[in-house]
Amino acid sequence: MKQQEQAPDGTPDTEGLSRREAWEQATGVPMMLLALLFLAVYAWYVLDTGASPELDGWLSRVDIAIWALFAIDFGTRFALSTRRWEFLRTHPMELLIVLIPPFRPLRLVRAAVLVLGTLNRQSLTQRSRLSVFVGTSSILVLFLCSLAFFDAEYGAEGSKVLSFGDALWWSAVSVTTVGYGDVYPVTVEGRLISLVLMTFGIGLISFAIGTTTSWVIDQLKSVEETADRTDREIGVLVEELRSLRAEVAALQDNSDSSNAVVADGR
Repeated sequence: MKQQEQAPDGTPDTEGLSRREAWEQATGVPMMLLALLFLAVYAWYVLDTGASPELDGWLSRVDIAIWALFAIDFGTRFALSTRRWEFLRTHPMELLIVLIPPFRPLRLVRAAVLVLGTLNRQSLTQRSRLSVFVGTSSILVLFLCSLAFFDAEYGAEGSKVLSFGDALWWSAVSVTTVGYGDVYPVTVEGRLISLVLMTFGIGLISFAIGTTTSWVIDQLKSVEETADRTDREIGVLVEELRSLRAEVAALQDNSDSSNAVVADGR
């Protein structure tokens, strides 16, 4: 990761950055806020079960506007790139944001891609990027699958989902493979969402646990290496102390011998 230099007053120095990098640096936070806004709009659309057609139409227009802004941003970044095919190859998630149209059946996918795609634009270290990506992905999958499951199951005949809390409970029980069976899908769309959660959710949770375990092991190794280095340093000090004692003893013996020779000469 290229480290960004700072000016003497502490502000970021944009010299040396390409035009695309300067654009990404300037629009990173606004794009993240737009992704969160879309997430809020999607949640509002699903959870407000008594919304009027006028409100639904307004939310749909906001959805289309956000999609258009991301399309403009991606087009600008593509135009500013000097290696455009490499840009497309290395930014598949941002490309999906533009290719997935703003239709209701695809809002679940678009919400996930929007948030995760904007995370890749933040200036983080490799480990921090991985930790943020895994943690955010895990929470996002649970939340979005709960929203989509509620949208599909609420009001369906024979559905056990009476509130969004039931959908959250189903999501947590499913992703942890507990499976109490008190809440289950009764619609085709709900079953498809269940497959998505079982496929990606369990994998992400396992990956998050593995990442956390790896971090803990790295910390323990660092502590062990520090302890080993301290033990070696203590060993060196002990050897030096022994050498000093030996030298002092030798000097004392020489002094005693000299005193004895002087006494005999008298």
